[in-house]
Amino acid sequence: MGHVASGVTVLCVDDEPSYADLIATHLERKDTAIDATGVTSATDGLSYLDEHDVDCIVSDYDMPGIDGLEFLETVRARDPDMPFLLFTSQGSESLASEAVTAGVTDYIQKTHGSQQYAVLAHRIRNAVERVRAKATADAAQERTKRILDATSDSVLISVADTVVYANPAAVDLFGAANSDDLCGRPLTGLVEPTTDGGTDTVEHVVKDDQTAGYVEQTIRTLAGNTIRASVTACDVTWDSEDGTVSVISDRSDIDEREHRLEALHEATRQLMAAEVRNEVAGIGVNAAADIIGLDANAVHLINDDGELEPVAATAAARELVGDIPTLRPSDSIAWRVYESGEATAVPDVRLDSDVQNPETPIRSELYLPLGKHGILIAASATVDAFNEADIVAGRILAANMEVALAAVERDRQLRDREQELSTQNDRLEQFATVVSHDLRNPLNVAIGRLEAVKEEHDDKNIAAIEQALDRMQTLIDDLLLLARTGDSVAEMETVALATAVTDCWEVVDTGDAALVVDTDRKIQADMTRLKQLLENLIRNAVEHSATDSQLQSEGADRHGSPAVTITVTEIPDGFAVSDDGPGVPESDRETVFESGYSTTTDGTGFGLSIVSQIAAAHDWTVTLTESDTGGARFEFTGVDVIAGE
Repeated sequence: MGHVASGVTVLCVDDEPSYADLIATHLERKDTAIDATGVTSATDGLSYLDEHDVDCIVSDYDMPGIDGLEFLETVRARDPDMPFLLFTSQGSESLASEAVTAGVTDYIQKTHGSQQYAVLAHRIRNAVERVRAKATADAAQERTKRILDATSDSVLISVADTVVYANPAAVDLFGAANSDDLCGRPLTGLVEPTTDGGTDTVEHVVKDDQTAGYVEQTIRTLAGNTIRASVTACDVTWDSEDGTVSVISDRSDIDEREHRLEALHEATRQLMAAEVRNEVAGIGVNAAADIIGLDANAVHLINDDGELEPVAATAAARELVGDIPTLRPSDSIAWRVYESGEATAVPDVRLDSDVQNPETPIRSELYLPLGKHGILIAASATVDAFNEADIVAGRILAANMEVALAAVERDRQLRDREQELSTQNDRLEQFATVVSHDLRNPLNVAIGRLEAVKEEHDDKNIAAIEQALDRMQTLIDDLLLLARTGDSVAEMETVALATAVTDCWEVVDTGDAALVVDTDRKIQADMTRLKQLLENLIRNAVEHSATDSQLQSEGADRHGSPAVTITVTEIPDGFAVSDDGPGVPESDRETVFESGYSTTTDGTGFGLSIVSQIAAAHDWTVTLTESDTGGARFEFTGVDVIAGE
């Protein structure tokens, strides 16, 4: 199965062609990381899998030929780990039970509305991430095997008291022919019970918040010989099962091993609690002194100039080197190792071709890259001062430091983003408050004066003025709502598009303009925000056609035709609003949606920006093109269209 760093490829199988493509479209819209393809049968799906790698399959159940469960069985034979989601309207308890028994990853019943696709996208992402996490865990286990294979200590890993892994050192210790000679044997047959008759110290070490257990026990080789040894054990997950890793060593070495293990766990706890990079570096150099056993070490972190800057060092390192230098990109050992990302021990740096100072008092160094964040360098004035145990312990420490540094960076970015959003929201709230105050006060005065005029005069214009003031009141409320909610919608409902257009036409001053509504389509939308969108489009068409009409009135007779005709029609996956006005030049069609853009001297330039924002809030795509008559045509796609009743 192919994997992309963050993208998710999905194959959608449904015997209804339009629905297969609809599922794919909605998934890509709900999660931009998803790249979905629709096919109309399980046979086509299998053919697609022959030529493409996918991360997940979404399939209907009731399909002609090969049904969903038969398709699942075929897929499982090819790839047992492939996430397979059954997405069907044929919902029943028995089908769900049968699907789970067959090994389906998830079972989702189709419903109405676009929310089901958000749920489906979320389930897909979770399923794929679980598979990727397992693959990552498997890869980590393989890396762990390679590390354990290289260590000089004997290591046994057991699950349910049965040995499942033995490294080469353990093979030698127990006198076995190979690792397979030890695997499958009971752990208690190799590590004898303690004097009280139990083996709990080895098999169950995490008790009372312990992270590891240590005991002196008798080791029995396959030849029947006994060896007194120390066993340090801790819980481990192996092949997705709870197990125990037992590190067996001579008693003479146990004090050093225990000290390193305890120091590593303590360092890990402190690293995970660190809040800034320099704190991580400080914990790292102190832990390196204890775990690696050398005091002379320093941590260099990459700075804004792309240099490895020293941010923490032990006193012994400063005594050995003096001022710790900043490492710039060059042909140096540190940069070579940093770019390679592989821990490296150099027995004698003076003999390395990339040494910067051949007369350096340092003879051997251990370089431990911290991912993209920097490097930890341990130094010694002795040649070949680092053994394999130092390298293994150093790798573990460096890996923990890399995780801690990544966490610190994520937290910093999150705090910066939260601060940015908080500042933006404060400014938006301040703007909304000022607008509300400055507009409502004179409007309230106008409304009060109008009431006084109504008592003294009976003028037909008063009703029009009153209607206009009411509309201004509504617009202020809508402006405040827009400013305070941003790209969001309230409750979605089924809206008759024709009714919404007609309602908007009645409240906009359209003059001599004409309206043509050629649709009976119903859609899912926020009624209030949809009307804001339509009113802005109608007002935009009328106002931007007025100038053109005035220019023509002196030189051409329009024969009594309306100033502009606005037409609302349905299109696949949405609707369109067109006019026969002057249109918009192709070079300006991207910028018209920007706030402040206007072709009239008295325009606010916010109308089409609001249109774009409302469309985005609904997850619609708005495109400006040219109408059949040369005017403007706004197409809205990605709309949740209600099927005909």
